Amino acid sequence: MTANLLAHAPHLFCCGIARSGAYNRTLTPFGFQSEDRTLWEATNTYMEMSPFMAADKIEKPILLIHGEEDNNPGTLTMQSKHFFNALKGHGALCRLVILPYESHSYSARESIMHVLWEMDRWLQKYCAPNTSGLNADLDHVKKEDSQKSANLEPKVAASGGEVAEVEELEHGVYFPCCYDDNEI
Repeated sequence: MTANLLAHAPHLFCCGIARSGAYNRTLTPFGFQSEDRTLWEATNTYMEMSPFMAADKIEKPILLIHGEEDNNPGTLTMQSKHFFNALKGHGALCRLVILPYESHSYSARESIMHVLWEMDRWLQKYCAPNTSGLNADLDHVKKEDSQKSANLEPKVAASGGEVAEVEELEHGVYFPCCYDDNEI
């Protein structure tokens, strides 16, 4: 869904995060979700529902996360690997994280924490900087509120703790365990 939205409605989002996705529906030719027709009966539907076919249209940063041992027949790990390579080939800003020993749903505490860290880092980098207009609006509202009530203190939520930076890979693959880029 995320990849399709970035391909077909890029004006709505500043970035995307897609987990364990099915990016090329032609790899599931005998149906998917509620589509009962085969690829040969509904070729256009399969093509339109495949973000892989629109990889050249994705201009916003996208983070792909997938379990290395995904056993869901519609979302095998190769879907993310092929989609990542297609995006990279078209110059898209993308990142692929493969979680070792994980299937379609992630269960290891380390994997879950790593996914949360990756998503937070991605959103901080590609979404938070795009809130400058929102911040200007909030500053205006705060000024008005402070004029109305001198005792009004703005409440700020912040996340604590520093996380050591991992090697920066703009167009790279990051494996949280012992894998090399050349294994893709």
